[in-house]
Amino acid sequence: MLHKNVLIWVDYAKNDIEVAIREMEYHKNPRLRPYEIILHHCHQCAEKMLKAYILSCATYDNSFDGKRIIDHLIYLDVFWNIKYPDFTVSVDASHATRGINSAKRIYDFVSEKLGLGKVFARKP
Repeated sequence: MLHKNVLIWVDYAKNDIEVAIREMEYHKNPRLRPYEIILHHCHQCAEKMLKAYILSCATYDNSFDGKRIIDHLIYLDVFWNIKYPDFTVSVDASHATRGINSAKRIYDFVSEKLGLGKVFARKP
């Protein structure tokens, strides 16, 4: 059984990715989409899932298979530049779409490792 704090982090992460998805879908005009905010929520989802996983490892004897998570985090690293104003990065719909897809994969990967199953798995 997972510690309740692990489940809280997973729930918070799901909220973040759902906000990112809603923002992409809500604004039909691509020029009105807040790409920086969308990417920020993708980044937050990834961070919270990693916190959930690390907390579960501290509580239970799980093996850490971080290679697949790190592959997606390499792309999500661009969000560091968005979060901190010392860096200037121009983002568009392709970045936001890729960020959402990476956050979904991270969410599903960690969720599956925690025994919770996939939520955003691609349909065949």
